[in-house]
Amino acid sequence: MLLPFLFLHHLALCLAASSRQAADPSIEYNEAIDNGTYGYYPAYTFATEPEITSPKTNWLRWDPVCDDGLLYFVTPRGWGLERPGPSILDWKGELVWFEHFANEFGGQAYDFMVQTYMGEEFLTFWTGDDRVRGHGSGTYFMLNSSYDVVHEVNAAGGLAADLHEFLITPEGTALMTMYQPYQFDVTTFREFDVRENSNDEDPNWIWDCLFQEIDIATNELLFQWRASDHIDLNDTYHNVWGTGNRDDPFDWYHLNSIAKDNAGNYILSARYTHSITYVSGTTGDVLWTLGGKSNDFMDLGDGSAINFAWQHDARFVDLDGFPESYTPPRKQKGIETRLVTLFDNAAEDQNYEYGLEYSRGLLLELTYPTPRPGRQGPAPGIDLRHKPSQTREDDEDLDINALKVELINGTSPSHTVRVIQSFIPPEGVRSSSQGSMQILPQEPGFDPLIFVGYGLNAVFTTFASDGTPLCNAHYGATTSWERGDIQSYRAYKFPWIGRPRWSPKIRVSDDDVDVFVSWNGATEVAQWVLEASEENDGEWEEVARQDKDGFEAFFELADSATGTLRFLRIVALDMDGEMLPNGMSKVLDRGYTASFFPKVVAQQIPERLSQASFQKVFWCVVAIVAGCYIAYEAYRRYLGWKQGQPAIGPWRWRKNGYRLLSDVTV
Repeated sequence: MLLPFLFLHHLALCLAASSRQAADPSIEYNEAIDNGTYGYYPAYTFATEPEITSPKTNWLRWDPVCDDGLLYFVTPRGWGLERPGPSILDWKGELVWFEHFANEFGGQAYDFMVQTYMGEEFLTFWTGDDRVRGHGSGTYFMLNSSYDVVHEVNAAGGLAADLHEFLITPEGTALMTMYQPYQFDVTTFREFDVRENSNDEDPNWIWDCLFQEIDIATNELLFQWRASDHIDLNDTYHNVWGTGNRDDPFDWYHLNSIAKDNAGNYILSARYTHSITYVSGTTGDVLWTLGGKSNDFMDLGDGSAINFAWQHDARFVDLDGFPESYTPPRKQKGIETRLVTLFDNAAEDQNYEYGLEYSRGLLLELTYPTPRPGRQGPAPGIDLRHKPSQTREDDEDLDINALKVELINGTSPSHTVRVIQSFIPPEGVRSSSQGSMQILPQEPGFDPLIFVGYGLNAVFTTFASDGTPLCNAHYGATTSWERGDIQSYRAYKFPWIGRPRWSPKIRVSDDDVDVFVSWNGATEVAQWVLEASEENDGEWEEVARQDKDGFEAFFELADSATGTLRFLRIVALDMDGEMLPNGMSKVLDRGYTASFFPKVVAQQIPERLSQASFQKVFWCVVAIVAGCYIAYEAYRRYLGWKQGQPAIGPWRWRKNGYRLLSDVTV
């Protein structure tokens, strides 16, 4: 069975690749990269930045609409990377900026995006301790356009910021998730027995989820919400297994996204309850729940709007956000209509019992009564917690997802939900964790594009608003899927202007044939200009130029008319042909030998010697001669000692020259 499956999988990839609309010849599909020939994480390396790697992005589909001036923001990490970190990629998926923020936990970064704070654009991301697996304890960083760390944002009240969410509001506040070990009765889920598990000596602990809204400038706590105060633990679909003690608390809720609307209320996504929850921004009360065991909504379709499972990244969308394809219903007094997007994983740690056979993006329409304080709709109150596996044992043909929809579907027409559009991956990717869905606005009057990142699996896809895949890329081999070798918690597209304080880096190849240049983080470079001079402080002349294409460029010195010019530098120009601030590299001294004997250098002399100054060459020759003399004298004295002569005098002149080793006598 395995061989036919592999053949069909290979055939599907080839057909998908051949059907892409590649309007640019530089956008191409490489089957060897995709099938694992080069490992789980095929990556570029760079002569000018030897500690930096970037993914070899592989395009299975391409449409020119994806070259929209936006950059890709990902955080490649996993078992296959020694130096993970936030990465910005250009329209072709080639590196623009990378930095590894080292810490004692490996320096893995999460939730990398561009956000606005006090009228200025910042890069934001999380790093910290993620060894718990699935959540973390750390700090959020905010970097300006020069990549300086301007703010380090932590949770209030002695809690630690979790990796899932850091969202800056227009008011200059930040929303953050937290996970806290919290004592809570879990005896309805399992029995504790110290004879079987010594950790059960301290039972009844959960990972409780909180979110805070804080003032970034002062770190003042403005609002805090705790899941166990408002959500029934029986709403979880997550198996307790042997957890629930202090050393290993029960992760029952798993909050992974927060957003705040204009009414001051919050929308939350909780992975382990399969639910999207709308929370009052004044009381913390649950106003409604979509999905899961406490679902309030009646699905107007076939159940596709409420059968999502293990989801991420729930957001509200403006009703006029899809002007071409969606018309909101006529307004009714006391009735709210909202659009919601989310990423439906349909899988959890290789558990595929709940959900469809693929992950998907969802655009949903909800209608419900205008919220008032207190809960707005009756929850079904049906506990599925212990039933799926028992029921399946009784009936192996049971459709567990159909049963779930039947049990949780609402019956009140006051709360309705329907699918406006599903965004289905062209290869049927099913991601066991992480993932994101982003709306990319277009010109006024046109529908947005949809950008989906697949979390655990190194894939991102751009869709048209009707669900058609336009551009589909892999930044890791398909053999890495569901393994954790290469992943990115979320993937985004944003406009960004980076203006580094450092200058471009320049390096000559070992054979003095090529000169390489890169400028990590610079986004405004249009051209590279190679200049040369006979003197470091002399007149500089342009010898070659080329358009910027990719992270690192190179010039062939043999074709650049540099001749025997000893000193080189490279200048970065913008679109107007002006040198960018900090856009001049350091001066590269090719060395005395490189400039006077270029052909010999290119073929025979190592890089360090070819680029050495005259003084260095002179002292190198002196050192070699001295070393030869010392070796000769030591050997001569050794021969004398071996033949029994107690001492050998200094060299003496003979009539015909120096004494030789053969002249040594006892």
